[in-house]
Amino acid sequence: MNSAPSTQPSINESQQAPVVLKQPQSGKIKPPEKKPLTFGQKVADKMATKVGSWAFLIGQSTILTGWVGLNLMPGVPHWDESPFILLNLVFSFASAYTAPVVLMSQNRQSEEDRESANHNYQVTLQAAQNLELLHEKLDAQYAKKLDELIVLIKQQQQASNEVKVVFVPTQQMNEFEHRSHKIATMSILNPHSNKQAS
Repeated sequence: MNSAPSTQPSINESQQAPVVLKQPQSGKIKPPEKKPLTFGQKVADKMATKVGSWAFLIGQSTILTGWVGLNLMPGVPHWDESPFILLNLVFSFASAYTAPVVLMSQNRQSEEDRESANHNYQVTLQAAQNLELLHEKLDAQYAKKLDELIVLIKQQQQASNEVKVVFVPTQQMNEFEHRSHKIATMSILNPHSNKQAS
C-alpha cells in the first residue's frame, strides 16, 4: 500500500528571514527658526514696501510733473531751469540710496525663501521615505501571507492524498465482510437441509 510522504513542504528560508527595513534619516524636522529683525532690516523692508507700490509711483510722478511745470511756467520764479540739473541730482541721490536698501530687503527675503524651500524639501523627502517604508512593510506582509497560503494549500493536497490511500483498504474490507456473510449464511442453511434428509 502506497503512502504519501509525511514530510512538511519546505519554504524558502530567504522569504522567512526578517526583512530589514531602512528607517528615515531623521525623526522630526524642525522648521527654520525666525530670527528677530534688526533695525536696518526693518527700515529696508518698510522702504521696499513703500517703493514697490502704486502710491509711491503716483506721488513721484506728481512731484516730477509739478517740478517741471513750475520751472517751465512763465512769470514764476524758476529754481531749476531746463535741463533740470537739480532734479537729476535729486533722482540720482534717491536712486543711489533706494536701490541698495531694496536689494538688502530682497536678499533677506531670498534667504528666508531658501531656508523655507530647504525645509519643504526635507519634509517631502521624509514623507517619501515613510511611504517607501510603508510599501516595504506591506510587501513583507504580503509575502508572509502568500507563504502561509502556499503551505496551507500543500497541506490540503497532502491530506487529500492520504484520504485516497485510506479508502482503498476500506473497500477491500467491505468485500471481505460481504463474502464472510455469504459463507455464514450458507453454513446456516446446510444444517436445515441435513435434518430434512434424515
